[in-house]
Amino acid sequence: MPPPVLTTLLTLLTLAPPALSHSHLAHILVNGNLYHGFDPRPNQSNYPSRVAWSTGATDDGFVTPANYSHPDIICHTAGVSPPAHAPVRAGDRVHVQWNGWPVGHIGPVLSYLAPCGGLKGSDTGCTGVDKTELRWTKVDDGLPAMELKKGAGENGGIPGQMWATDVMIAANNSWQVEIPKGLKSGPYVLRHETIALHFAGKKGGAQNYPLCVNLWVEGGDGGMKMDGFDARGFYKESDPGVLLNVSAGLKSYVVPGPTVAAGRRRCRMLSRAQVFQELRDAGCGDEEFGDAAVYGGCDANGVGKSQGEV
Repeated sequence: MPPPVLTTLLTLLTLAPPALSHSHLAHILVNGNLYHGFDPRPNQSNYPSRVAWSTGATDDGFVTPANYSHPDIICHTAGVSPPAHAPVRAGDRVHVQWNGWPVGHIGPVLSYLAPCGGLKGSDTGCTGVDKTELRWTKVDDGLPAMELKKGAGENGGIPGQMWATDVMIAANNSWQVEIPKGLKSGPYVLRHETIALHFAGKKGGAQNYPLCVNLWVEGGDGGMKMDGFDARGFYKESDPGVLLNVSAGLKSYVVPGPTVAAGRRRCRMLSRAQVFQELRDAGCGDEEFGDAAVYGGCDANGVGKSQGEV
């Protein structure tokens, strides 16, 4: 049975301008309910009832390829599971909101799921599990991760190249992840990752941003085969998808990591206006300041509900 349902309070969430060189997960939105992300920067207030994993990346930075076999690649630097879970039904979409993304930091957008049920410490869902015991299935690789497109990349990217990160930026720095209908009901960790490739022409130059949130999936039919990969074996420094010169006239791109689970499909991305509308539907107001947006003022109908303990 899921842990007790508790109510989270909506805090003031700020989307920083795309000029930022780094980023973190601001929040997720599920069926009109907003759930807290984690801001790793110093002197930030993070609610204990958040669903996002905490990290030690106080510079809002990334994991380097040198740590591809280290636990930091699982859920970012010194990642620690939170006490709460966002309830979601199998087949629903999870709206993942990044705290901005710089235009020139192009690359793929990837999503994985790992079940916590049956692991040691899983009596509290994903809160008490050992992250090195999590086994992952890729459910989205943002295809096409890169496509050749006339007119693309002219505002700071690579001319003629349209990357998954460009799609993410156009959707107000957000992504939609579909939770497979075939999952078995229970607690899961969603690992959502962007890999920036602007310095990937040299070994060790790729920049991984693996961010995790706890979900409690309900209504799954259990028919999906989970692949069960250790995140510490996803990538190698020499993989063609992480060691490449993106300015060298690419004709194609090899997505790094495991293949997507059978039958999975990419969600339709939302426009910036649609993202704002989702927040308004959740009872949140928005006020724009150039490329930044501040969300706040949710009433009781816009407050998300999390499963877990404070």
